[in-house]
Amino acid sequence: MTRAAGPGVALSATTIVDRALELAEREGAAALSMRRLGRELGVDATAFYRHFRDKDELVLALADRTIESVLDRLRDITPDTGWRSALRRIADAMWQQAQEHPVVFALTFARSTGGPAERQVVEIILRTLQPLGLGAAKTVLLYRLFMDTLLALAGMGCTARTLPPEIAEKDVTAWSRVYAALPHKDFPATHKHAPALIGVTDHEIFMASVDSLITYIESQLA
Repeated sequence: MTRAAGPGVALSATTIVDRALELAEREGAAALSMRRLGRELGVDATAFYRHFRDKDELVLALADRTIESVLDRLRDITPDTGWRSALRRIADAMWQQAQEHPVVFALTFARSTGGPAERQVVEIILRTLQPLGLGAAKTVLLYRLFMDTLLALAGMGCTARTLPPEIAEKDVTAWSRVYAALPHKDFPATHKHAPALIGVTDHEIFMASVDSLITYIESQLA
């Protein structure tokens, strides 16, 4: 018999992931304990082990749920899209995923979920690169280079966003508080570029990296 998860809510893997995602984004990664989630759903924490072997499996399920948003944004990519446009759309979808789910992204950007959504995204990217005719080894290298670079950049941003506010503020103001105040005599290059250092955004860096990756892939074709 399925236990109730609060009034009128059936406990299922989907229900657990839904509530865990809400809890993580509302209160941060520290709130993601089986005990706390049990209180949220009105069940004993042991009930979760019917659906997930452990907390790590649940966290990976959360990650795969957020990857569904990437997949949704890529469903209309076809062979006629062109590989450059396809890669830019994939990158933009990843950026949006990170902005919408920063807590889960920060927890899992270095992980592989192996879940249904991730499997489909991997297939789309490999299918985009395969027609370039570079062979399996080079295609996989380019796939990993593309994904790992963008995951790392987006993951860094999400990690910074999920820091405690007082610590995040120190990082955000470091360029203006520390680097812009360095003496010109000792740090002339840093002093000259301080306004630009303060002004550049994470999204600009991310998109410049996409451009660089596409340029590198073009060089391999040549």
